[in-house]
Amino acid sequence: MLREGQALSTAILLGVAVAIGGDFGLADLHPLGKASAAPAITTIGGQERLAYEQNTIDIVQRYSPSVVAINVTVEGQRVNPLENLPPELRRFFRQFGQNTPFSQPERVIERAAGSGFVVNDQGQIVTNYHVLAQALQSGSTELKPSARITVNFRGQDRDLPVKVVGADQSYDLALLQLKNPKDRPADAIPIPLADSDKVMVGEKAIAIGSPFTLDSTVTEGIVSAVNRRQAAQVSGVPIDFIQTDAAINPGNSGGPLLNSRGEVIGVNDEILAPNGTFVGVGLAIPSNLVQARLGELQHGGLVKKAQIGIQIMSMADYPEKVRKFLNLPNQGVMVVAVAEDSPADKADIQPAQYAVTGSGQRWPVGGDIIIEVNGKTIESAEQLQNIVYSKHAGDTLELTLLHDHEKRTARVELAVLKQ
Repeated sequence: MLREGQALSTAILLGVAVAIGGDFGLADLHPLGKASAAPAITTIGGQERLAYEQNTIDIVQRYSPSVVAINVTVEGQRVNPLENLPPELRRFFRQFGQNTPFSQPERVIERAAGSGFVVNDQGQIVTNYHVLAQALQSGSTELKPSARITVNFRGQDRDLPVKVVGADQSYDLALLQLKNPKDRPADAIPIPLADSDKVMVGEKAIAIGSPFTLDSTVTEGIVSAVNRRQAAQVSGVPIDFIQTDAAINPGNSGGPLLNSRGEVIGVNDEILAPNGTFVGVGLAIPSNLVQARLGELQHGGLVKKAQIGIQIMSMADYPEKVRKFLNLPNQGVMVVAVAEDSPADKADIQPAQYAVTGSGQRWPVGGDIIIEVNGKTIESAEQLQNIVYSKHAGDTLELTLLHDHEKRTARVELAVLKQ
């Protein structure tokens, strides 16, 4: 339950929208200097190739055996339409025997496909949570009784069964393990993770995966942008993705995005496309985020998100006249509601008590305003969310609160909240 002020009947939770715009003109462009020297040429086996091409070939030959195609099947059945009819109509339709389409429930098989890659010497495989989601029991990493997950290594026709070691819905990540570790081919070596904080726009990006079930497909492009903030498709948690124009399509999810050193800079996760197919905007989960979550995934089970237990609004979103009238700060976040028995509740953090109207909207006020976390100034709800999402259950945050123009501090120990 949410604890709210008496005059505030509805809890409000707003995200933070960021608009980016600008003008430019051809008049601002300047001529480039002299063209650089021609690309170096490498001769192998009597055949000449550009060094840039040879670099891609070397990476693909070394690491494509480590990339798997993932196949998910869930067998089920649609409800027999007769079961929803009155008894007399069921008897009427059943007299047609086996010739009627209503005689038996229809058996259906749901399928999903994706990609993954070997990440360590134990042969564990990183992929996306959403690739596996329909096969998992609710709130668990256990498979549904009718579900099956298998992987195929390059050049092999065998469907190798795997188990789900761990899954993180928040960041759309999962970790698989071959049920028989000896099934891993000798050339399926771990692919190293890069330091994604050092990734630069314009550097090479190689995607390997199984788009449309076409296994071991390689596409190449560049890093188009870094820190591309988007909500994760499963949880809505904001992630600073790496954007690439290397072609990514359905089935690529969970596969690696590699740099020119053959290191994983990201896990291909989603595309921005109006028609569901690639138009040049692919998003990959940064490798540093993968590295940070790997320990919890290896620990096993479904990773639960630690929370403070509050709903918040950015003070910057409040109309200026409302802030001035009530002498509210321009930065920080207003605590709109507090979940019962949550870390915030135990720390006596106060929710908004009433609302005022401004710019045609009601704005909750009278609650604690969080202005700092661990000594760092909080400017927006999004910033506070990112801090919390980067922590784990049991971690402690020191909050600096402003209430009725007086400051106080509160220590909260993050916890997984009961649903």
